[in-house]
Amino acid sequence: MTDGVVPGRIALLGGGAVGSFVAGSLAAAGHHVVLIDGWPEHVAAIRDGGLLLDCPEGERRTHPEAWHLGETQRLRGLDVEAAFLTVKLYDTDWAAALLATWLPPGVPVVTLQNALVEDRVARAVGWGRVLGAIGGGLDVSMAGPGKMRRTRRRGAAGAPVFKVGEVHGRRTPRAERIAALLSAADTAAVTADLWTERWSKLTANTMTSGISGLAGLSLKQVYSRDDTRRIAIRLGAEAITVGEALGFRLQKLFGAPPSVWCRAAAGDADALADALDAMAAQAASMVEGGMSGTSQDLSKGRPTEVDFFNAFIAREGARLGAPAPTHARLAALIIEAEHGRLGLGPDNIARIGGPTESMTA
Repeated sequence: MTDGVVPGRIALLGGGAVGSFVAGSLAAAGHHVVLIDGWPEHVAAIRDGGLLLDCPEGERRTHPEAWHLGETQRLRGLDVEAAFLTVKLYDTDWAAALLATWLPPGVPVVTLQNALVEDRVARAVGWGRVLGAIGGGLDVSMAGPGKMRRTRRRGAAGAPVFKVGEVHGRRTPRAERIAALLSAADTAAVTADLWTERWSKLTANTMTSGISGLAGLSLKQVYSRDDTRRIAIRLGAEAITVGEALGFRLQKLFGAPPSVWCRAAAGDADALADALDAMAAQAASMVEGGMSGTSQDLSKGRPTEVDFFNAFIAREGARLGAPAPTHARLAALIIEAEHGRLGLGPDNIARIGGPTESMTA
């Protein structure tokens, strides 16, 4: 059990890579965990042999309860401390409604997802029950039913991996408790600025996930190659600019100030060197083989989350007069790939990049 954390009963709706990683970690720490998912083979595998967490530190077999979606009504009879929403972004609305229907009144709902979806969840459960949780540097994927793989070492990010925040920005005992729970999986802390942290994570995701998917490269490769890092820098600068138009003021991105990414994208040689170094440092904290969520979705013929990622930034940029053309190009290509009109592979890097002549080493 995690030191100082009293065991509790935790529910997670969504048994993908993030949900399975957190569920398995909490179960290993002694918590009573209920993981609810719509993948029958995954539920069956956990029931039969437990949930295997394959991490750089080694393998652990854990034993959360596993329920099918059709069993969600069982929540009404449980004393649940908190429920985590860990579904794909496009499943948020129905998943939040499902929790609103069957969770006992007052149980907080934690949005452990990758974009700004708290308003969608609040429409179902009410703002008073919503907390946000951000997982950065997880690098997790499903290796098969009942098996989750992580390619980032625990604590390697150099900052809290999980950040938990109330939508109103105040520190509360329940936010502290959620952060303490998540520390079973990796480092965790409470943030007083959930929305800026959300935008920072969204920016980081949109810099690498789509490139990984279209080019068929691991995340470590995206962080390591010169051509993909230069595209990522442009994506980062555009997202920072759109975020500033929305009122978000990031402190750092991959350890470097936002001004570094913007100046690097504009051709400043010193800033470019700093930005390239920041991405190389990310690569150094990873092991080989980790694929982005977009890559996993495209390779399995599933819808991606691009509408909440690059396409969202492109739309907001257009609305606010802060164009994000690299995001728009990347989103359009991902949609083409989703519909089977574009193959995956390194040839797509040039299609994403557009003009890069101004970025000199």
